Amino acid sequence: MASVRRAHARAGLIGLLAAGLLGAFTPQAAAAAYSPWGYYGPVKGYKYKNRAYISDSSRLYASTTAARNGSGNVPAGYLGALARLYKGSKLCASNGYSYTSGPANSFSVPTLGKGCGAGTYHSYGVTKAYNGNGYNAVHTLKSPSLSHRSLAPATPGRGAAEPAWPRNAKGETYGSGLDARTPDGGPDLIEAYTTDGKAGFVRRAELEDEPAPASPREAIALQSKRAGEDRRIAVYDRDGTTAIGTFVITHAPGRASARHR
Repeated sequence: MASVRRAHARAGLIGLLAAGLLGAFTPQAAAAAYSPWGYYGPVKGYKYKNRAYISDSSRLYASTTAARNGSGNVPAGYLGALARLYKGSKLCASNGYSYTSGPANSFSVPTLGKGCGAGTYHSYGVTKAYNGNGYNAVHTLKSPSLSHRSLAPATPGRGAAEPAWPRNAKGETYGSGLDARTPDGGPDLIEAYTTDGKAGFVRRAELEDEPAPASPREAIALQSKRAGEDRRIAVYDRDGTTAIGTFVITHAPGRASARHR
């Protein structure tokens, strides 16, 4: 009987150890979240919506979706988007603008790379809609935050006034791009990480130094020309002069979805 009890005890201990090991190695569910849809338009007769997405399913990335608010497609080149991933208040990854090359109902573009290490992240992108003489740029709402595969409440992305940005000795404002309320707003120097993980600031004018197509034809040609092309800009100290590293702006291919009647 004693040997039987010892055998049962060993079996129970092995079972507990196995359960513990299995628990330790059971993969967590991937975290992902969308911002609410933001609505705008009509722009040249079309109503639109946009939203930001964040995920760490296979890698950490942000994505921006622009879509027609309704059925049917808009013509080629009418939709554009860029995605931006923020760690805390600092910019971690950004695309240049991508545009649709054919008729589309919606268009999504992701950031590339693997994030900037452990921390709390947001997605906050910009979309464009052709207005007949260029493009209207509109921010998405901010995504909920994502930290270690857990989600926190959403942070509103529109509706508040621009903060009173502090200024450096040159008179340039500096702060987080997450607090910008419009694509044309935000501080002169935007908090960002260098490619090797140092915290600093990118100049907004350099970050947004993108060609501005005046027509869908120009947008499609630009899309083809810049496919896969990366652009490097300086990351500065708060003084806006001392360069401490670089930030890479990628041009990721977007994914368009068309609806056939």
